[in-house]
Amino acid sequence: NSPKMAAGDADTHASKGMSTLPDPIERDAMNRPLIVDGCCRGTPRDKQMQMDLLYPEEKAAMKDAAEALLEPGEWKKSDMFFEYRVKEGEELKTKGNERFKKGEFSEAAVWYRKGIYYAGFDESQFNFELQDTHREQVCKVIIPLRLNYALCLLKESYQPLRSPLPSHDDRFRESLESCNEVMAMFKNKEAELKLQEADRVKALYRRALCRLAAHQHKLVMGDLDKAKEDLTEALKVEPNNKDIRRELTNLKAKEKEDLQRQRKIWSGKLEGGLPKIDGAADSSDDDAPAAARSDGGG
Repeated sequence: NSPKMAAGDADTHASKGMSTLPDPIERDAMNRPLIVDGCCRGTPRDKQMQMDLLYPEEKAAMKDAAEALLEPGEWKKSDMFFEYRVKEGEELKTKGNERFKKGEFSEAAVWYRKGIYYAGFDESQFNFELQDTHREQVCKVIIPLRLNYALCLLKESYQPLRSPLPSHDDRFRESLESCNEVMAMFKNKEAELKLQEADRVKALYRRALCRLAAHQHKLVMGDLDKAKEDLTEALKVEPNNKDIRRELTNLKAKEKEDLQRQRKIWSGKLEGGLPKIDGAADSSDDDAPAAARSDGGG
């Protein structure tokens, strides 16, 4: 079916300041716009925006916020064949690596996030729609994209250059989620034969860095115990890894500092005595500090 606009409808759109297309929009059996192209179906982003104005009731919420990173004329991943999605992810990873090597972590994060958008597949697609050779191709691209993206977010110089990249305060949450996505792949039976143990070590190590950094910034996700678990597990695989050993040493020092700080806080509270209770007898108030000191000494 080819929806056509009547002259009155065109005048109405024009009066509302909406851009109109000169030709009827051809659609397939699934009601998707068609463009004759050798590798893609659908419309580029700039034409899709015009169509959203023409058919606002058909506009669906974006499934992936990273679509905001697309430039006019770039294709949505839903309009691309598998091979082109993986190829685009690989090219974006290369661009991100070039920026990363120059120390431009904020710029690199944009390229990595965009690469994740194209090369990433949800669990159902990965497990049931892709063949073994396809899964292997995806793993080779999406894992370094996620790990490098997580590392960029941990850099103190990181700044969110474009939406939907996380703010400076929210970057630890997204970094942790990116590492968790990689770790989840190692629990996926369909992916396990396609993964490298070295990538699991990187995911554990960078997830630990994220938790340590969040702890330093006094965020809820900061967890020294879980960071220690990740580093210990990573060290079992690579016992000679100097970076992991160094972070474990630093973590133990932080644990000692936290323990001393807690002891000092509780010591001060106990020396100050227990709080007075309204309506209590004066004799009880007099006895409370002594009892508190006695308990503290034990």
